[in-house]
Amino acid sequence: MKTLTTIFLLITFALTSFGQLEFEKGYLVTSDHQRKDCLIKNEEWKNNPTEFTYKLNESATPVTGDLKSVQEFGITNACKYVNANVKIDLQTKPAVGEKNEVIPVWSRERLFLKVLLEGKAKLYSYDAGKLKRFFYSLNDTAIIQLTYLEAYVNSNLIKNTSYQQQLWGNVKAPMATMTSIKAIGYNEKDITAYFKEYNSSFGGSTTELAQTKRKSYFNLKLAPGLNSSGVEMNTVVNSSNLQEKINFDNQLSFRIGLEAELILPFNKYHWGILFEPTYQSYSGEATGTYGPSTIDYQAIEFPIGLRYYFPISENTRVFLNGFVIPGFVIDMNSSISYYFKDANPAKQKSVDIESASSASLGAGVEYKRFSLETRYYTTRNLLDNHPSEYADYSRFSVVLGYKFVKMKFK
Repeated sequence: MKTLTTIFLLITFALTSFGQLEFEKGYLVTSDHQRKDCLIKNEEWKNNPTEFTYKLNESATPVTGDLKSVQEFGITNACKYVNANVKIDLQTKPAVGEKNEVIPVWSRERLFLKVLLEGKAKLYSYDAGKLKRFFYSLNDTAIIQLTYLEAYVNSNLIKNTSYQQQLWGNVKAPMATMTSIKAIGYNEKDITAYFKEYNSSFGGSTTELAQTKRKSYFNLKLAPGLNSSGVEMNTVVNSSNLQEKINFDNQLSFRIGLEAELILPFNKYHWGILFEPTYQSYSGEATGTYGPSTIDYQAIEFPIGLRYYFPISENTRVFLNGFVIPGFVIDMNSSISYYFKDANPAKQKSVDIESASSASLGAGVEYKRFSLETRYYTTRNLLDNHPSEYADYSRFSVVLGYKFVKMKFK
């Protein structure tokens, strides 16, 4: 467990250390109303930021912008955020009144709101985990939350759809009807479409600033390769509890895996979650005190991991990944045999292999659908069910890959 924890921390450190994002052209408006062109680290924020990192030029030292120092910032063709002091309901589990009404609880907060639409009516959004709120303003007046809440009472869903009354009373498009407004869901697609209709109906221009929603990718890759592996065994070989180390030499063996990868839709597709069922084997012979020892290990293991990509060119990326390999495997009658002496002559003893967990770190390069990777594994005890014995299985792999499925989720 200590080894796994150490490897996990190393993986996390390596991925976060090397997982740097690009600075992109943008601008900011300071708290004293000065506009500055700059370069902003585009983190493709899933949740609204409270701060961001920027540089005034390529060679400048990165600086942090926050709600105290910045009124507004934006990244060209990507996003825009404004600093606003607004009334907001922050409940994720709203209160329910005596009349089974879902009641907002207002607080005044200073936030960076994401600008979705600009025109006669402006539309903004705020995301914080499970919390999703939309805001609007008319003719650059105060920014107001569109109110929607829901809660369960005795398994019954209670909704507060005040945002529909707000649209009807304050942001009513000429062609809107109560029926059409009641059909507007509290989601970015529906509300953005309505505000675009409202702005266009008054002949004004509308600028849509909402960033195109990225979709996850799912990849399948055939991953054959070679293992260089060996086993160091420590066991009791006679009735006097004589301990003996038996070393099985390094051998080359074939391995093959089927890698499933989910490319996450943020940070410019740099991150992937991995699951790679893998067949691998090792067999060897060694000489013990009382006779020859043999090992025959064949199993399908189920590594789970993370990968980070570093783009080099349009078709080439290098990557770093880490795996945790659970002790659960599909075993194929694997065993270790050695000679044990409690009387004359010594007798052959066979023990079934039962693997412990382990971990690995790997690095490689990908070109279009092909990849090449080297991977280092921590030692894995093959006799985890034998407290007084161990058989440390160590290996190093070279893995080829061919991506035969690349599917984008709709």
